[in-house]
Amino acid sequence: MTLLVSDAIAHIRHTLASEDVPSIGAHRILNDAGQFMVNMHNWKWLEGAQSTLSLTGGQDYVWLPEDFREIIAVEPTSGLNNGFRITTQDRLLELRSLAVTNSFEWNGAVVYAPRSSAATGSFTLTGVTSGSTATIADAYNPTVSFVFVAAIGSNDNTATTRYVEVGSSDTITAQQFAVAINNAPSLYVRAIAVGTTVQITHSRPGARGNGMLLGETGGRFTTNVDQTGIDGGPLRPRLDLWPTPVSDEVDRLMVYYRGGWPTVDSDNALIPIPDWIETLYLTLVRAFARGYERESEASIEQRIMEVKAGPIYAAAQLRDKEMTASLGPIRGGSASGVRSTYDHLWNFSGVSAPN
Repeated sequence: MTLLVSDAIAHIRHTLASEDVPSIGAHRILNDAGQFMVNMHNWKWLEGAQSTLSLTGGQDYVWLPEDFREIIAVEPTSGLNNGFRITTQDRLLELRSLAVTNSFEWNGAVVYAPRSSAATGSFTLTGVTSGSTATIADAYNPTVSFVFVAAIGSNDNTATTRYVEVGSSDTITAQQFAVAINNAPSLYVRAIAVGTTVQITHSRPGARGNGMLLGETGGRFTTNVDQTGIDGGPLRPRLDLWPTPVSDEVDRLMVYYRGGWPTVDSDNALIPIPDWIETLYLTLVRAFARGYERESEASIEQRIMEVKAGPIYAAAQLRDKEMTASLGPIRGGSASGVRSTYDHLWNFSGVSAPN
């Protein structure tokens, strides 16, 4: 069967014996019922979600998918020499306090935090010559000027004036420009060269970064600023990491996870659930609708307790368990899982000198 949002709304009207949709909104009822359904049991049908995560250099976390509920497995892509271990926040803090700066084993802990977005921009170079100048203002610090010269020679960089050597092509110049931006001590921005374009990301996520300004003289640059800085917002799941990635890596981690409820906001949308669980979902929809609208007769808690104790829920649980009757031979165990407390240090390459 195929269950549309409009079909579920029809059940709200039917159970309330009214053509009027409750004032709290039909979509709110559908989403609340769906959220409860995915939370009431560790359904195996939710375990199929997978995603690849990209790392950002200098950023010690990566955001998880919006519908994330529970991690099942994480592995680095091309992970011949890498492993990944899910750990606790206190263990992650312990690792971050060590003098060792890298390892062949990633460690990660799931946390929830407001997700801020950083403002972005770009310079595209076209025949840059000596004497051209580019400027960046990050809305926090004084404007920094980047002066392009044939040879840096004895020019001295300052906090607000940086020199960039013009290369044999715009591509090479763009690479050197990106390095100069990243080396500027008073700019809260990061840069990466992609062909003849230097992409810039504000290193402090939030709406304040929308004040970032890019300028140029000489007509050799095309500048663009995307006003994408966003403050906070709802708590979102993220994976805090150790060690901190040293460079941007696209699709570096592969994660299998238990998904959550996909919010519905259109009457014509399909509700993406297995057909054998539609009866349970519609039963919960009716319970939530009556609970919200006729609370004096019975609360939502009373109604969903009745659903959870009934045969519809029991049958759905049984059907879900039948998906994987056998998990194969037992793997792991204490004998094969013994590891040294600091076995992640074997590949260290950076240790601070003793005091």
